Amino acid sequence: MFTRARWKIVLPVSMGILSVGLMILTKSQQPTLSAKGTGWEVPPRVINSLINGPAFYFGAWIPAPVPHALNSALGYDGDRLLGIVLFWFLVGLSIERHRNKKALDTHYPTRAAVLFTLAALCSGAVGLGGFSYVFCPSPNLSCSEQVQNAGVLLTAALKYPLRTTATMVMSTAVWSLGFGLYFIRRAFAALRKIVDSQRHTSTA
Repeated sequence: MFTRARWKIVLPVSMGILSVGLMILTKSQQPTLSAKGTGWEVPPRVINSLINGPAFYFGAWIPAPVPHALNSALGYDGDRLLGIVLFWFLVGLSIERHRNKKALDTHYPTRAAVLFTLAALCSGAVGLGGFSYVFCPSPNLSCSEQVQNAGVLLTAALKYPLRTTATMVMSTAVWSLGFGLYFIRRAFAALRKIVDSQRHTSTA
């Protein structure tokens, strides 16, 4: 299926449908949180965050109007859907261009080196910021209180991996750090092409 289909179509459509299904399940399970305190989530919402990574958190930043009734039916996560679809479209487009030898670093290595370096820095900042948000939520806490708070959150996340907000934030951080490593590798590949091109020019 994936060998013939276009990744930039298959990925956003399939992940969009899956995300909508999880949002509907989230809406149906949200009443179970009424008796619990902050920091808890229902499993479908945590899974949605796990599979969509940064797109789940930052998708809501796209200023796309979503009718209140639709947003409510999707567990008030409907405003994230456009970001999720766009994220997987870009992933699919990147896969297609790489497979078709049309990657940015192949034709424009200088631009690619700058772009991938900036992307690596942003991804690393988001990843480290996510872990800091979970384990060091307040600069006003003492060092011992920060350690104690981190221990409580980590224990809860390990014991109930699909029921805590900490799991969602940490998964986004892991995704971001993973993208950071990927962009670093692409930046070095682009730099290597620039060096090889200069050597070829100097010897010509």
